[in-house]
Amino acid sequence: MRNARRVVVLLALCAVAACRRPSPPAAEPVIDALKAEEREVGLTYAESLGRPVFAHYCATCHGDAGKGDGQNASNLTPPPPDFTASKVMADAGYVRRVIVEGSAALGRSPLSPPWGRTLTPQQVDYLILYCQALAKKK
Repeated sequence: MRNARRVVVLLALCAVAACRRPSPPAAEPVIDALKAEEREVGLTYAESLGRPVFAHYCATCHGDAGKGDGQNASNLTPPPPDFTASKVMADAGYVRRVIVEGSAALGRSPLSPPWGRTLTPQQVDYLILYCQALAKKK
């Protein structure tokens, strides 16, 4: 009889727990920050994931806005291209090759290094999307 009471109490507790309202999803600060940035800057989620990669690996030469005016640009001959004025940025395959193999692989300046062994394929994808977003902004 004692075990039967325990089973009834256990079933009652399970029923009460099942009737509770689901708790709201836990806040994701990184995702919330990225979504806020999307709204503020006008980037898609995937483009916004490329922004920190660009800031870390590319902005020193290409500048924060991709205009070829980074802090190291004055030391480079030829200077880095202005992505906002470049028509080749629309070709994702071309941009991927420049990022992965370096610009020398395409017969351009050897000053842009190959990042294919440094960046993951996913980072390259996000970086391409971000660079293309920079090219769309005038």
